[in-house]
Order: sequence, then C-alpha cells, then structure tokens
Amino acid sequence: MVSIVIVSHSPDLAKGVHALASQMTQGKIKIAVAAGVDDPDNPIGTDAIAVMMAIEEVYTPQGVLVLVDMGSAILSTDTALELLDSEQAANVYVCAAPLIEGCMSACVAAAAGMSLEEVSSEAHNALVAKYTLLEQTAHLPGKDGEQSGEPLLQSATEEEMAFEWRVRNPHGIHARPASAIVGAVSPYDAQVWLECHGKRVSARSINSIALLGVEQGDSLTCIANGNEAQQALQAFVSLAENHFNESIDKPDVQADRVPTKTAKGQVSRHQDGRLNAIGASEGIAIAPVWHYKVSMPKARERDYLGYGREWALFSEASGAALQTLAELAEQTAEKGSQSDSDIFTAHSQILTDPELVDTIRQRLKEAVNVEVAWSQLIEQTAQAYESSSSDYMKARANDVYDVGRRVMGLLTGEGEQPIELSEPVILVATDLSPSDTARLDPAMVKGIILEQGGSTSHSAILARSLGIPAVVGLSGIMAQSQEGQVAVLRGGSGEVWLTPTAQRLEKARREQDEFETQGELAMAKTMEKATTLDGRTIDIYANLASQEEAEQAIALGAEGVGLVRSEFIFMGSDQPPSEQSQFETYCQIAETFGDKPVIIRTLDIGGDKPLTYMQQGEEENPYLGCRGLRLCLQNVDVFRLQLNALLRARAKCSNLQVMFPMVATMEELNQAKYLLNSCYEALQHSGIPAVMPKIGIMIEVPAAVANARQLAEEVSFFSIGTNDLTQYVMAADRGNDRVSYLVSAAQPAVLRMIEQTAQAAREAGISVGICGEMAGDPKLTKALIGMGVSELSMSPNRIAAVKQAVRATESKQATEQVQEVLRASTLKQVMALL
Repeated sequence: MVSIVIVSHSPDLAKGVHALASQMTQGKIKIAVAAGVDDPDNPIGTDAIAVMMAIEEVYTPQGVLVLVDMGSAILSTDTALELLDSEQAANVYVCAAPLIEGCMSACVAAAAGMSLEEVSSEAHNALVAKYTLLEQTAHLPGKDGEQSGEPLLQSATEEEMAFEWRVRNPHGIHARPASAIVGAVSPYDAQVWLECHGKRVSARSINSIALLGVEQGDSLTCIANGNEAQQALQAFVSLAENHFNESIDKPDVQADRVPTKTAKGQVSRHQDGRLNAIGASEGIAIAPVWHYKVSMPKARERDYLGYGREWALFSEASGAALQTLAELAEQTAEKGSQSDSDIFTAHSQILTDPELVDTIRQRLKEAVNVEVAWSQLIEQTAQAYESSSSDYMKARANDVYDVGRRVMGLLTGEGEQPIELSEPVILVATDLSPSDTARLDPAMVKGIILEQGGSTSHSAILARSLGIPAVVGLSGIMAQSQEGQVAVLRGGSGEVWLTPTAQRLEKARREQDEFETQGELAMAKTMEKATTLDGRTIDIYANLASQEEAEQAIALGAEGVGLVRSEFIFMGSDQPPSEQSQFETYCQIAETFGDKPVIIRTLDIGGDKPLTYMQQGEEENPYLGCRGLRLCLQNVDVFRLQLNALLRARAKCSNLQVMFPMVATMEELNQAKYLLNSCYEALQHSGIPAVMPKIGIMIEVPAAVANARQLAEEVSFFSIGTNDLTQYVMAADRGNDRVSYLVSAAQPAVLRMIEQTAQAAREAGISVGICGEMAGDPKLTKALIGMGVSELSMSPNRIAAVKQAVRATESKQATEQVQEVLRASTLKQVMALL
C-alpha cells in the first residue's frame, strides 16, 4: 500500500492535514509529517534530514508519495532524496498537487489499494472538483490527457448490474461518504460507476465522485460490470444502507428505497406521513398543535441609578426568583419525585453561585445598570457551558438561560410568560426550559414535541414525572407544523403524525384507550406481587434519593429499594454531611421499608455531578475519569464517614445492604472491602454498634462484565446500571443528541453484556438485578426475565406497569425466546422481536 509524507513549513498546518487525512482513511495507511525546524523562536521552515527520516519511517516498496507546500519544501525534499538509498528513492514520487486537497485525495486512493501512479493522478486532480463546483475554470493537469474541470465520464460495456439509492445524508455525498465509497468498491475486480444528474463517473475516484455534486434527496445509481460486479455492487448496497457510515435522523432503510424528495431544512417523512425522533415520555396524545415561543426579556435602556440602588434591584429580583424556585421544587416533588425536583434546587445553586454574584456586583460598581449587566453575564455563563468538552455540560446551558430569563423578567417587570390554554393541545416548541415544563398542566397539555433535546434532558425527565407523552429532537417541527392542526403523538416510540388520516386517528384513539385502561388495571394491582404465569416471582424495587421518595415508593407498590442514590445527601453544601446525619438518613429510609431490602449505593460523584469539597480537578473527559468508587478511594476521609454511617445503620436495620458503584477491577473491589472492614474493626474497638452488611457492586462498565465471574466470587449480588453500561458499551454519551440513536439498552451489544453478567451471577449463586432506566420499560421485561434477572428497580411511577408485564410473562417461554433476541444483529430487529 502506498504511503504518504506531508512536508510543510508550518507544524500546525501539517498536523491539521494529517488529522484530516487520518479521519478520512480511518488510519489504514501510513502517513508521516516533516514540518517546521527545531528553533523555538523561528519554528517555520523545512529540514531535509527530517524529510528523509519521515520517508524512511513510512517507506514501502509500493511507493511513497510526498506532498509539499511551497518553495524550500521542494528543495528540502530534493536533498532528502539524494540522501536516501537509490533503491528507495526510485519508489518515492514528489507531487506538485495542492497540499490539503491533494493529500485528502491521495490518502483515499492509497487506502483503496491503488498504485503510486494512480494515487499521484488522484492528487493532481484534487482541485478539479472544487473548480467545477464553483463554476470556475483553470488549466490543471487532467487524468489520461482529458480536459481538466470536466467530469471524468466512462461508459460501460457488456452486461451491467445497477442499484438506485435515495441519498438521505444531510450534507449529501461529501468527502467522507465519497471516501467510504472508494474504499468499499476498490478491492473488487470490476468496473464500478456512480450516476447522478445525468453524469456517470468512476466510483474509484474521490474527485470524480465530488464532481457529481450529490445532495440530500438526490437519486444515486451504482453500476457495476466485470468478474466481481456482484460483490462490488453488494458492497455499495451495504454501505448505502448504513448511510455511507454517517448518522442521520431517520435510519429506516425501507423509507430510503422510496423516492421521496425532501427539501432542505424540512422534516423527512415516511410514506404514511409519520415523523420519527426520540421518544422521551410514554403515552398517546391526540390534540391540536399549539406553538410555544419564549425569549429572554430585553434589557431596558435607562440611566444608571448608582451602585446601591442597582444592587437592591438585583437582590430583590434574585430573592423572588429563589422563592419561586423553592415552590417549583416542592410542587414537582408532589407531582413526580424528589430527584426530579432537585433540578430546581440546582437552579437555585446557579443563582446563588458566589462567583456569579461577585461578578454581577463588580459589574454594577462599573456603572452598568443591572439589566444590561445580568443579560451579559448570563450569556457569558451559558456560552461557557456550551463550549465544554462534555455534551452533558453543554446541555446545561439551557438551565442557565432558564435562570437568567426568570430573573430578567422580574427586573424588567415582564414576569413569566403565562401558559394560558382554552382547550387541550399538543405543545410544539424549539425547546422547553425545566421551569416551563414544570408549569404545564397535564389536563391541558396532552403531549409535547420539541425540536431540540434528548431523552436525558431535564425537560424530558420532568415530562415523564408529569405523565405527559413527549417526543424530542424532531428538527424543523416548528416550521413544518401549523397551529390548530390535529396531530397524533406516540411518546414511547417517538412517532408523530401531523396530518393523520381518519384510519390513523381511529387507531390512535384505540391505542390511547388501551394505554389508559392498562394503566388503570396496573394501578389496581400494584400492591400485589409480580409473579409470572408459571409461578416465578420477580422482585420489583424502587430507585430513590430521599425519605419522601421512600414513602411514595411504598404507596406505589415497591417491594424494596434497589438503589438509594446517596450522592443527593452530599450535594448542595460546601462540606460533606456528618457521619451522624448520614446515619439518621439511612436509618429513616431503611425503617420505612420494614424487613424489605434497602440497597444503598455509596457516593457516586463525578462526570456530571461535581462536589466542591472533593478533589476532582479538571478532566478532558470526566465520564472516563475519576468518578464513583475511584473518586471515593482517592478521598478516603469523606468515604470513611459514609462507611461508618452505613455500618452503624446496618446494626440498627437488618434490611440494609451496601453497593459500590463504577467497579471495573478486582483491585478496586478489594480496596473498598478492605476499607469497609477497617472501619468496622475501628467501630468495634470503640464499642460502637456496627454490623457488616451484604455487599454488592454496580455492573456499569464493560470491564466489570469481562471480570464478572471473578467479581461474583467476592460479593453477594450484582446490580446492572444499564444507563452507564449502555453509554460505555456503545461509546456514546447519553447526553449527546447526535448519538442518541445509539443510546438504547436494547442494543444487541448491551443485551449480550447483560446476559453474560446474569450467567456469571447464576454460576456463582448470587442474585442479579437491573437498576437503570431499562428496568422500568415494560417492553423489555420479558427479555430480562428470560436472561435470568431476578430483581428490577425503577422510578416508583413505573412499578405498576412493570408488575403487569411480569404477570403476562411465562418465564420458561421467555428463556427460550430471549435466545432469538440475543442473536439479533440490529436494534431494529431486537425491537421487532420484543
């Protein structure tokens, strides 16, 4: 395979070109860089020795193509060739092609296995596409003597095979998809062409493909001829059905085969008028569309009143905002759960942040009126969140804007925009702030459709707690929908019909009636045990964070607690809670459940949940950094306080159990157990009542799955945290909208991880439960039972529905059928089977 050397005066330029080329070819070819000189004060230049070493580093008998930027780079390369062994130098070609475009084209051609001559030709033609698409002319070297700037047309002979595809990629067939096509078809002994807009070009040339100018919605035909035409065409079909290795909003293959031209900026539709996005909250909604638009109040143009008066205005507005936030937190706790209400506690923390308050104070002292100072500060703070490397933190910019809008409304006298409705509606908006969502009346807002957001956004969480069906991430819906038109929304599957037919409306009404009836039946039996048709009982537990939630869970049929999120006790303060206060809290929750098991997860901080008094430091990727048990083992003083409180609480409450989060290795587990044992011995030595609890671990990283057999020998139970396990298995941040299509616990890879963990638990004779969002999804209950899961722990408001799903399942049949699910190769196949 031909190798590439980049010679440039600028190290930064060369690194950038190298990065682009590597991304295009996925590291398939050898690329070396010789750029700059070893002089910190004057680093711009070229060095013949560095060029020679770069060529030797990637040398291959198939050849080395050297791309240079200008002037002395050519001289340095000539000198380097003289220094090389003559046999090596004969296989090195210095190309006059433009550095960036030439390198991209050359690398794709090299990765496709083309010869040095062909790779060089591709590099020389790199600018043809740019000139043609810009409708400019230039005398550039052509290919095989053809006129530059013209499409490289080829005609087929003999029998041809063809496949037509409607391109769904948002940006059409640009560089990366074109590169993928070249790589897919080049290995085969066949002539392969692409045809679009009446032009036919070689599918082995990235430049020729670019000349086609294929855009989203265009029909692209692949034509093949030769000994391996069938294989080449199939390679293109497989690539096309994967959308040329790019993600798109609607991965429905059958819809792609249908010629449905879609204008740019519009929502793509299926043949039946269905729109698909992210299901955020289950339920069926049928109602007229209502557009909800909100904006930040404008700062008034007025004179500066002096620091004292301006500060008083801010103090008054922020105080009123804090009172409203406290009321919202209380109302949300009553409607949903305590952990959901903590969203507004977090908003209060944003508003009272000392750095923010000090900054606004300083701005007021600089003779800036409070409305202007506040609007500028909020914009700067939100932008800081949006520029974060963490997609979850980027999403929190919406929380900052929400706080800013609340205070700005009080400063300007505009107040909050009222949500006044005369009839039930489906609310359609670009996005909803948590405050907006919490103020919605489920009796009037039957459904929510948002252009932005993901299933883990605060608005989605609150919609679930309010029981409002919701779909998020449906780009362009504001422009595509009209107020007053009746729409159908299916929150569980993320489906929307803006112009439903009479048949669709009737079907939706039946589904809605059935959904409501099933909900009522489930609630009527929620206090009963969850036993399968063939007599197997599944324990249904609750996830919670406080004493208030414990009482709600009991009332909703929880048979224990699978996860107490102890981190909520640690948040909202600049110092850790005392051992005594923790002891009292753990005892209160455990006593609420009598003799039913209560599993308390030790402090799980890091990633999106920082604490000021624990040394976390700045991390480029906090989700892969020091979090969970890792962080606790580095902050032993804080960890010991919690372990002491848990050991004392276990002496008083026999149902209390302890679980360590984010365990990846046996060493981590052994360290945690050693620390727990040393705390126990110290308490015993001091005469303080303490009892060792049952110990379990969270399985939420792939390493724990791989180590499951060894870990199972050291603990009493496993609890699979499917939220984190999914994002780590799929390498997809669950707060990132762009990869939300990957973040499903029903992905085949995740299901196999769960099955592998359950098998290790069975072999060791320990119990295995699920405590992620997956546990509360009735569609997945049968599969989990089939894999041998014995405990399901979820948000209290999902208990009734999951119990009903258990009662409708025959465990022996589930065990047999889950094997077919585990053999599925795609998420779509899994969901069809379920």
